Parts: sequence; structure tokens; C-alpha cells
Amino acid sequence: MSRELSHAEKVAEFENETWSRCSTIYVDGFGALVGEAIPYLLDELKVSSSDSVLDIGTGPGLLAARAAKLGASVTGIDFSETMIAEAQRLYPELEFKVSAAESLPLADSCLDCAAGNFVLHHVGQPDVVLSEAFRVLRKGGRVGFTIWAAPEKLEAFGLFFAAIEEHAGSAELPHGPLFGVSDFDVFHGLVQDAGFGESSVREIPISWKTESIDSYLEAFRAWANLDTFPEDIRQKIEASVREKAESYRQGDMYVMPNPAILISGVK
Repeated sequence: MSRELSHAEKVAEFENETWSRCSTIYVDGFGALVGEAIPYLLDELKVSSSDSVLDIGTGPGLLAARAAKLGASVTGIDFSETMIAEAQRLYPELEFKVSAAESLPLADSCLDCAAGNFVLHHVGQPDVVLSEAFRVLRKGGRVGFTIWAAPEKLEAFGLFFAAIEEHAGSAELPHGPLFGVSDFDVFHGLVQDAGFGESSVREIPISWKTESIDSYLEAFRAWANLDTFPEDIRQKIEASVREKAESYRQGDMYVMPNPAILISGVK
């Protein structure tokens, strides 16, 4: 008899399958949005050429590459083998490893910085992820994570989700305990409970900026597995997105606000 998966395992299974499916188109799609937060995160962590940095949930390696440009020694980890393969293809000079964020393949007190760009709300045990980050950091080491702001502020996501709900209805998906959470006190508590001091939590104003709504739609088509939807429903969803996206046009660009919360602490 097969063992029933725990909620955390169901979250991990869903997230791995979903983001693995998105690996090859991630940079041109979601990368346009999540990349906006990387300068904020690296600045918060004061990353410099003397630092060793761990990029937790590296995806296709965007944060790792940006940290390496600052001269830092970087390792990127992700639980998705296809994401790691894509990161290694894009940045062959950097080190990437397949690993879950809850069990880092690193020794105690070996790093200066640990960063996770939009990872913490995708895991079933965020407290364990933070405890692992604390373990691998040296005294004085810095940790930083981004997570999405309050759902009602996420206009880039809301554009797609509204079209899905209108034409296909809403679906209940397995998600981590921080999914949709925007209470700053919760994040201060998580960081402090993991052992970090000097916790800081603030909102950062980022937007999905793209010259074509095609890349936006391609990203969500992969994420939501739209190709499995009936053809007429898929066409209605995409037509609705294209029509309503026009309200976000600024000259030659679409600019869709989707703010984030930046969380940090010091060991």
C-alpha cells in the first residue's frame, strides 16, 4: 500500500512539476518580473566581491548570475532538475546543485549570504528553510527572501487569474503556508524564530514590464498548463487577457504592477 503524502510533500510535488514545466521559457516570461526584485535583494544583503552567496531556489540562475557579476562566489540550488539544467546552460561558469531548500548540501557556518527570490511561499515548511539558512551562514551572515505582497496588489497576476476565473472557474491548488500572507509581523516572527536578529520587512515596488503580451501569456500558459484546457476556453482566456492588458500599456511597453515584500535578517 502506498503511503499518503503529507501536505508539505504534496506542495513540493506540485511546485516541482509546475516550475519544471516552465524552465525553458522562464527567463523571457516570469523572469521579466522576478528579475526586478534582484537588485533590491542583493543591495539589502550588501553583497560584495568578498562574499560567498547561496541562491536558494535559483530557478534558471538569475540571482546567482547577478551576484556573480558583483564578484561574489556563488552557488545556486533548486529542487527542479530541469531548472538546474537550464541554469547550467545559461551560466556554465557558475556552480549549481539539485537540492531541496529544506535540506541544504552544505556544511555549517560556511557562507556569508543566503538569498531566495520568490521561494519562501512555494515551500511547505518555510520555517525549516529559514533554519537551514541560519545553519549554513557564518556569524554575521545575512539572509534575504522576497515574497509576493498582498494578493489584491498583484495586478500582473490578477490579470491572468481574473480571466481564468471568468472562463474556467477557480481551482484549489496545494500551496505552502505563506501563500497569500502579507502580514509583516508573521515574517518578522519567522526570521526571529529561526535565530536571526535585526529582522527587516518592507514592500518593494516592482512590475512586470514587457514589450509584448505574448511572453506574458506564454509564461502563464505553461504555468497553468493551458494546453490541457478545451480549445474554446483557452482562446477566451487569452483574448480576455489581451483585451484587459491594454490598460497597462505605456508607450511601447506593458507595465503591470506586482509588488513584493523583502524580508531579511542577520545571524
